Amino acid sequence: MKTSRDKARKKKSIYVNYDYESTFTEILGDGEDTGHIKALLNAGHIKSIYATKAIKSGRQFEVEIYPEFTRKQAAAMKLKKNHQAQKNLNDKNSRKRAQRLINANFTSGDYWITLTYTPENLPADMDAAQKDMQNYIRRVNYRRKKEGLSPAKYLYITEQGEKEKRIHHHLIINSGLDADTLESLWTKGKRNNVRRLAEDENGLAGLSQYLTKDPKGRKRWKSSKNLKKPIESKSYSRFKFGRIRRMIENQNLIQTELEKEYKGRRFLSAEVRYNDNNGRFYMYARMVDDKAPPDERPKAAKHKKQVKRYRQ
Repeated sequence: MKTSRDKARKKKSIYVNYDYESTFTEILGDGEDTGHIKALLNAGHIKSIYATKAIKSGRQFEVEIYPEFTRKQAAAMKLKKNHQAQKNLNDKNSRKRAQRLINANFTSGDYWITLTYTPENLPADMDAAQKDMQNYIRRVNYRRKKEGLSPAKYLYITEQGEKEKRIHHHLIINSGLDADTLESLWTKGKRNNVRRLAEDENGLAGLSQYLTKDPKGRKRWKSSKNLKKPIESKSYSRFKFGRIRRMIENQNLIQTELEKEYKGRRFLSAEVRYNDNNGRFYMYARMVDDKAPPDERPKAAKHKKQVKRYRQ
């Protein structure tokens, strides 16, 4: 007898994995002409089912609503896989995973550290730079053990500029050791920067996006194995197309519908995109978990200052 899990696996295998963000490139503004929107909705000539994916990463809550296609439907849309498209999708998903791990595991009071090199200590390549970071983490954990602390939770991003080729590291690490100790354990450079993390009303979304933005050079990231994973759920029935259609026709309803569906989460922003060739739509929304006690919530007034600092 087939279980519900078996049925879910079979349903999942029917549909093609594709980069829906790059498939739906036309942005549907909230001031769009109603007649134009209805024409787009009625013009959809590729049948599809809509999936809703929710991703909880700490206080950050994301919702993606997008169509899924069978192999036959994908062939009609010419959603053929190629090496470059798959690489772009892998890179994008890698950045998303890093952003979500940061939001799920770190908070105000933890550290954001930039580690640099003096000229005589510059690593030969990215592999050598990774070894430098592994040695640094070992020293940190040795000191933490002496202090009676558990192994560090961390995520670091190694970045190499496209032109200057200089390598540096961005490290997010949990608190426990003081800033001076963390800085002293890095022996490869002197122009380092140790800062306490400070959440704004969006949690650490601004910082995580800044650190993982699509690079002009090269980036690699690694994390400790003791990090909590973001919680993902996927449904084919949470938002039926009639409900999706109403939100597309009147984007003011997106906030109302999402806050009604996901209790305790506050709506931040949403974007609707469409594809002229298949008449289908993609919706992405960001929310924040407001279940924390009022005295633990970051003040909204800090947001502009914090984002500005991350973008420097």
